[in-house]
Amino acid sequence: MLQQFDINNIPQLVERLFPLWKVDGAEDSFNKLYVEMIIRTNMHENKMQFQLTEENQLCAIAFAAVKNDINDSTWLDFQLEKLNETERNSFMTGQKYLQMMEERTFAYMTEEDIKLCLFVSIKKGYGKKILDEAADCFKKFGYKNIYLWTDGECNVQWYFDNGYELLQEDIYEPFSTEDFKYKTYIFRKKIS
Repeated sequence: MLQQFDINNIPQLVERLFPLWKVDGAEDSFNKLYVEMIIRTNMHENKMQFQLTEENQLCAIAFAAVKNDINDSTWLDFQLEKLNETERNSFMTGQKYLQMMEERTFAYMTEEDIKLCLFVSIKKGYGKKILDEAADCFKKFGYKNIYLWTDGECNVQWYFDNGYELLQEDIYEPFSTEDFKYKTYIFRKKIS
């Protein structure tokens, strides 16, 4: 059953995600903080922060927002004060990237649309389940389309396979190298 996200599950999410989203060459402690920054940046002050659990274990999360939802930056501000200059620069680079992609996605949206900010399946089979249940909730609130952005670090094919339409594909130069082009994608799916 779809539930409101329990903030006490952030450490479990961090443990699951930090091997995937770590900053190369950084200490694990910094990487875990960096991943928590990504999670908290995608949490908004609304009732669209969901989780699915099974036997008290987190299985999947889905956070969503509309254009005017706000994000509490208190945690980020506090963390920035504790970081050295190199770590602070990494945090701010990540923040700028997240903000840029959020703005690009919101540019496609109307008042009838909702943006999927963060979606993580921890247990196999729960990704589609949480998105289907969240879409039912979004539909009850009158939203017509789900928008999201992702990048090449995720399983992009999953979105094509699950009825999402590609709206924009770009290369993000600051994260690219000569040998690797860091791709970003914006998708839309009609809520049926």
